Amino acid sequence: MPDKRFWKFICIITLPALLFACREEVSYVERPTIASVGDTHLYKDEADMAYARLGHGVDSVAFMQNYVEQWAIDLLFLQKAKENVVSTQEIDRMVENYRINLIQNLYQDRLITQQLLPGITETEVQEFYEKEAALFELDEPFIKGFYVKMPLKSSKIRNVRNWCLRKGQDDLEELEKFCSENGYEYQFFIEEWMPFADLVRRTPLTGQQLMTRLQKNSTIEFNDDGNVYFVSADSILKENDTKPIEMVAGEIKELLLNSKKAKFIKTVKRSLYEDALNTGRVILY
Repeated sequence: MPDKRFWKFICIITLPALLFACREEVSYVERPTIASVGDTHLYKDEADMAYARLGHGVDSVAFMQNYVEQWAIDLLFLQKAKENVVSTQEIDRMVENYRINLIQNLYQDRLITQQLLPGITETEVQEFYEKEAALFELDEPFIKGFYVKMPLKSSKIRNVRNWCLRKGQDDLEELEKFCSENGYEYQFFIEEWMPFADLVRRTPLTGQQLMTRLQKNSTIEFNDDGNVYFVSADSILKENDTKPIEMVAGEIKELLLNSKKAKFIKTVKRSLYEDALNTGRVILY
């Protein structure tokens, strides 16, 4: 049986050959480079991935040209910035401040979610609205109603006129059905406030003309360029009027909720500080 020296000799003479054979079998795929700035390279597969992610509907050649150019510009600008910002102490300080604020904000949000009672009551909204009405002045007119535009030659103008004047539930349903089936332009904004300027843009009248006529009659009719217009106003809010509560309820709720959150966090911080004083974690000299 061969001794250990024999096997050691076999290993010594065969190991280099085995290593060389393994190295020969390993193949390396070279990544095509499409741009470089100094020693930094942009590879084709990186650009292809960017196009697959962001380039939907965009010409591939134009996208690649823009992507490569922007990559080079960003890298050059970063290098120039590094050359001119010798000290990074200010950057380190800003990063640390951002980290601290991020941790505090995440913990703050968790506390609010876990401990703060949710919701703002309708009573709170109403009380704030009545107390702070001056905050809710309109800077432009608003209107509730409906609008119809149809060809002047239509044989159904009388029907439309009657529906618009009566304005009952059945009348409005018939009006909407008629306009929809015939492809006539119409819009119902009876349940929500619409900027008066948006309505004006749909008619040949000026804002002043339309407002004056609607103040005299809640439903008006006028012609222009082969079309007849019907405009009906259920309610009108003028500039500097107070916004109705339904228009600002969401805004008030958000404001009150943010105020409640701020007070809650202030209370938590004050309690944390007082507890630390009492237990000796904070010592004032």
